Amino acid sequence: MKDSNARVFTATVVAVVSPQSKDGLVATLSGLSRAGLRAVVISLGNDPEPARRDQDGAIVIEGLVPKYLDNAVASLRLSSLPTLVWWRAEDPEMLTSLAALVDRVVLDVEDPSRFWPLVPDIAAVASVSDVRWARLTRLREVLAQFFDIPEVRASASIFDAVRIAGRDPFQARLAAGWLRSRLPAGKRLSVRFERGVSAPVESLQLSGGNVTLGIRLLPDSRCMETSAQIGAAPASVRVVAAGDPQPESLIAEELRVRSRDLAFEDAVRAAGEWSNAVEQS
Repeated sequence: MKDSNARVFTATVVAVVSPQSKDGLVATLSGLSRAGLRAVVISLGNDPEPARRDQDGAIVIEGLVPKYLDNAVASLRLSSLPTLVWWRAEDPEMLTSLAALVDRVVLDVEDPSRFWPLVPDIAAVASVSDVRWARLTRLREVLAQFFDIPEVRASASIFDAVRIAGRDPFQARLAAGWLRSRLPAGKRLSVRFERGVSAPVESLQLSGGNVTLGIRLLPDSRCMETSAQIGAAPASVRVVAAGDPQPESLIAEELRVRSRDLAFEDAVRAAGEWSNAVEQS
């Protein structure tokens, strides 16, 4: 007889965290667990054999010595299903070797300066992304939609300047790196970063010749205002949804990506040109 309470999983999500960031993450992963994901939280520390416990549907291992991380993940993942590692620990030690055991790595650290240079090595064995990149998905979609306008598409080669405002310089760098890696101007694209206070990226303006494209997050953060100014014609303005910024939604979105994200890899490579993005007034 089949167990009516048996869980059916579709993937494994392993969150590797620093001890101080564990508690809030368990609640987030519990939500993913209820959606059919095997959720695991591993905090790093000094214990070679930490106890394993279940908390709100998630498997929790606290204080694991980093050198045993590979063994822990190998024993907990379901080999027949995709495994995503959500990396939130501040030390990149073991990350590259761990990547060889999983299908996808998603970075989520306060300062990715030591992590982005590892992206090519990680990409050689697993697909890789960043939560900051996932947060840019909606903005990238909306900006790409501008190029459905024939006049904008015809002007792609003349775009030569971008201005990005926001409180997160790393996310701004990713957005700028994406544009530099995709637009014909390439390294000729002039980039200006401006300090913001309300959101990681508050606004983006792309211009060249007589065409200016703009995206601005509205005060409630649920919608964005877009504008396209082409020549002397009145600007075309509309309001669109900004997307869901909640961590569980971003990770669920990343789980749907199974192949290498070459656009992210190119954006990180280009973003490396701004090792210290200086906000300008």
